[in-house]
Amino acid sequence: MGDILIEGLDKTFNSTRVLHALDLQITQGEFVTLLGPSGCGKTTTLRCVAGLETPTSGRISIGKQTVVDSRRADFVPPHKRRVGMVFQSYAIWPHMSALANVEFPLKRRKQGSRTEQRAAAERALSAVGMSAYANRYPHELSGGQQQRIALARGLVAAGEVMLYDEPLSNLDAKLRVQMRDEVRRLHDEFGHTSIYVTHDQEEAFAISDRIVIMNGGRIEQAGTPREIFHAPQTRYVADFMGYENILNVDSVDAASGTVQAGGLRISGADSADKDSGVAFRSSKVQLGTGGPAAALTFEAVPTREVYIGEETVLHLRTEHDTDIVARVPASVTVPAGERTAFHVDRQDLVFLAS
Repeated sequence: MGDILIEGLDKTFNSTRVLHALDLQITQGEFVTLLGPSGCGKTTTLRCVAGLETPTSGRISIGKQTVVDSRRADFVPPHKRRVGMVFQSYAIWPHMSALANVEFPLKRRKQGSRTEQRAAAERALSAVGMSAYANRYPHELSGGQQQRIALARGLVAAGEVMLYDEPLSNLDAKLRVQMRDEVRRLHDEFGHTSIYVTHDQEEAFAISDRIVIMNGGRIEQAGTPREIFHAPQTRYVADFMGYENILNVDSVDAASGTVQAGGLRISGADSADKDSGVAFRSSKVQLGTGGPAAALTFEAVPTREVYIGEETVLHLRTEHDTDIVARVPASVTVPAGERTAFHVDRQDLVFLAS
């Protein structure tokens, strides 16, 4: 089985603690993306699973095999973990042909006969559409072709687990989309358990079964792409996912289910508390006072507008000096300097836990 279980994973470099007792379970065949900015601990977590970093403490199991257990001083070296890994830099040997690069992990592990190694490498090259380039050397291949070779090498090295460390970041935008889809296709075809590291939200949303948002060496939130996008649980996740408007809750009236946030009255706030926040996207701010579905109605003066093609981004200021960002169709004219009514429906408000 290709389940991955991470328990109490801690890592300290010199005096800097970069992972904080991290717990994560990934089921067989699942595609999980570790998402976050540089320095959040996502690559360190991946390298601990691969065996390229030794945790300060904690335990990691891949299937039935415990590959790291700090309490028992157990550590299985990388080449014995039967995981495939694709790196950001491709990391293919410049003096080897494409076929030889793909065969290399099998030779390193003395896995199978020479004939079996060649057959496995040829199957992997075929899977990534690179059979015709088997005898080419890296300098004779484009960046996208080199990345396909790296993918093929990862496939032959993998038992049931594939690890990806920002593998597409060096490609141009169009090729990145093509290779993103290729990574997901190969995952589905081979049925691996996959862990993918990226800072690119669109990439994560396009290929993942589950996304793990990391912050400062901790898991901030884990969920499906839809859960992460529509229901962030914390201010950090809401901000990271592009919620432009995050208001502090000033007071809560539990009896009426209303809160005051940023000087504005919001109804239908049964789950809010004094330490929480309210978040909503600029695209959900609508003109007018709205109907029964409106939970937040306010008047504001546009202080700045930015035309971005089909939309205009409005920077608004309420009478309580709360700044709000709204997006309206470019065809809509909002008088500059005039107080105008806006509203947000209850379904478009997210009440944050912290």
